[in-house]
Parts: sequence; C-alpha cells; structure tokens
Amino acid sequence: MHLNMRKRKSWLSTALLQKTQAWPKTLSKRIGVGRVRSDWWGFITGWTQKHTLYLKHFQSGAHLFSPRRAYRFTDEIVELWCYLDRLMLHLILTIIKPTFKHLISPTCTHLNGPSSIKKVTQHIQASLQTHRYTHLIRTDIRSYYASINHQILLDLLYKNYDDPILQKYFYDIVTAAVDKDGQLFLPTQGIPLRSSLSPFFGALYLSALDQAFENKPGIFYRRYMDDVIILIKNERLYRKAKKRLFTILRALKLQVSPHKTRMGRLNQGFHFLGVEFVVAQTPQHKTQAKPTIHTRTCRRALDRVQAMRSDAVHPAIKQRYLIHWATWWSNTVGLSRTTLIQQWINHTATQSPSEQWLGRGLIDFK
Repeated sequence: MHLNMRKRKSWLSTALLQKTQAWPKTLSKRIGVGRVRSDWWGFITGWTQKHTLYLKHFQSGAHLFSPRRAYRFTDEIVELWCYLDRLMLHLILTIIKPTFKHLISPTCTHLNGPSSIKKVTQHIQASLQTHRYTHLIRTDIRSYYASINHQILLDLLYKNYDDPILQKYFYDIVTAAVDKDGQLFLPTQGIPLRSSLSPFFGALYLSALDQAFENKPGIFYRRYMDDVIILIKNERLYRKAKKRLFTILRALKLQVSPHKTRMGRLNQGFHFLGVEFVVAQTPQHKTQAKPTIHTRTCRRALDRVQAMRSDAVHPAIKQRYLIHWATWWSNTVGLSRTTLIQQWINHTATQSPSEQWLGRGLIDFK
C-alpha cells in the first residue's frame, strides 16, 4: 500500500509545535536529570526562542542529522543520537504513526508496547486449548537490529512513503555515520536499538514474514520484534511454513538464532516473550498448556535488583519494584503474586542468596 503524503497536513499540525515546546521536559523525564550529558544544558538554554527555529528547519527539510555517538559499557556498546536529533526523530514518529495501521500487520505486536505480551500470551494459550495444532516453529533472528540491511530497509520506506522530505530524512537516519572514539564509520547494515523509530523500522523490515503467515488456514502466527511463533495444524503445513520462513529470511539477509529456535512436533514445552508454556499430553492425546514465567524472566528481575544495589537504592524501593514486577506478570500468566515472588526467591537462592530476603519479606508480610 502506497501512502500519499503530498498534502503534508501532518507537517503543519499544532501537535508538532506542542511536542517541540514540551520536548526538554519530556526528554529529561525519560533519561533522568542526574544522567544527562554535559551538552544537555547548552541544548535547552534559550529553548523558548530556539524551538520555533528548529521546527521550521525540520518542516522545510533543512535539518541535518549528526553522526550517532557510540558509548562503551561493560556489557554493550550503545549508539545514541544527539538531543536535537532525538527531537527530530520524535517529530517524524508523530507524523508517520497514523500510517502504522495500514503498513504493519496486527500480528506484529511490539508497536503496542509491552502490554501486548499479555494478549499474545492469552492468544497462544487459547490456540493451544483448541487442540488443533501439532507442530511448532518458535524462533528469533540472530542480532536482528544489527543485521538489518540499509538498502532493503530504504526500499521498503520509499515504497510506502512518497513525501520527498520524509524520504530524505529516512535516508539520513538509516545511513548516518557512527562516531567511535573520534573516528567516523559508515555502516551498511544495522540500526540503533535506542531510537524513537527503531521499533517501527524493526516492524516494517519483517512485514513480508507477517504477510506470509497472517490469516492462513491451519496456522497461528504472532511476532514481537524479532521473536516469532508459529503453531501449525499438520506436518504438511509445517514443512511448507518452514520453507517459506527461510526463503523470506534469506531475501532479507537474516538468519535465525539457533540457540533460541525450536522447530518440530508440539509435544513438549516452549517459551515465548518471557512466558514458559508447560505442555503435556492427556490420556485422550490432546495437548494441554499452562503458562508460567520463564527462568530468564526471574533472572532479569534479579539483574534489576542488583543494579539498584550498585546505585545504593533503598531496600523498600527494591521491594516495591518486585511487587510491580509480580503484579505485571500475574496479570499476564494468571498466577498469584505470591507464587511469582516465590519463583523469584527460588531462582535467587542459586544465583544471589543474599538478595532472597527481599522476596521473603514480601511473602512473610502478607
């Protein structure tokens, strides 16, 4: 579907002006005042006068994106845009967001945020309870965002957006240089994870996969970013689905992650989006599945608690986080908060015993 944007009403909307005016406040809430870089204050000084000029440059197509800056941490390298470029990305997102419903399949759910995990979990469980499906493909893409080919992504963007200014900005964003310790690099693949447009780019790039499997008889399909699950009615459809999956991925120059992929008969449990589906066969040879949280979900919660410890966060705040964590997952998998906190305690006992008391205190208090 080609979206004609030549009228460009969205470029002149008051929503852009309001978002530009409020941007410093919005951004400071996201990153935290104590964690902003030194160039923050130069960026916001005189904002009342500067923001209208920034908006005019943006609307005329005159804005020039700077190279992304690479920051090294102990466990990853993060590429970040400067503050002004982040504003421009946010304005582009505001303009194109109404088009998502025309471009992105409803089977791709991550654009709706983490809350969509609950619906996906419910849909998977309901599909398993129909006892229709005998085979499973559960996979994700190896280094997905780092593997996205720039030319393929740009072709998809140009195909769906004919506005010349948008096309210029898309090109500048996708092909932007990366500043690594003062040296500039021009990558031909990969997009940054922490960007307003990255979730959309990730959704659009795999849209061919969504179109291949959505609403197909005998197939249940869902995708969240690069996590894919396909439930299949019989072995014949399974073989066809597997072949179709790899054909599309080869065309997009992507590969599955072998350690996170399971394909074959649906005769044992599997996990998807942090939820473990415990699968068992009844005496009547029907499949039963009960959702619970995966071990990795407990590990991530423990990582969060340990990060708070390194920041000298008060224990009461850590426990408040655990309550919110257990409440969120309780609404997703249907287990009680006490059960989930106990699972976290059991996991913590083998990984970081000194942290167990945080969870036990919540259970004992109840």
